[in-house]
Amino acid sequence: ILDLAPFCSATCKNVSVGDKVLYGLYGVVEHSGSMRGGHYTAYVKVRTPSRKLLEHITGEKNVPGLKEPDGESADQWVHVSDTYVQVVPESRALSAQAYLLFYERIL
Repeated sequence: ILDLAPFCSATCKNVSVGDKVLYGLYGVVEHSGSMRGGHYTAYVKVRTPSRKLLEHITGEKNVPGLKEPDGESADQWVHVSDTYVQVVPESRALSAQAYLLFYERIL
């Protein structure tokens, strides 16, 4: 979680003292190799869609096969390298040598 409130202009961003402007990490791009060549891989946070979201998208109240996520399986990180995709612990994604980071506003 990244709080950008200390870096926002109050007049420009409508942020009051004590407010939070929170962003959550959902993607990391990593490069291996040199400036002349190499390989890019990515770590991506995959979320289990909520029942409310799926009902909104499909227009159905009971979405077949939908399981409610428990606390641990709600989000997981995957490592993507070309066509190879592997579930990895969050600690591995957070310790990657980041080339690019992707955040989304959460508050």
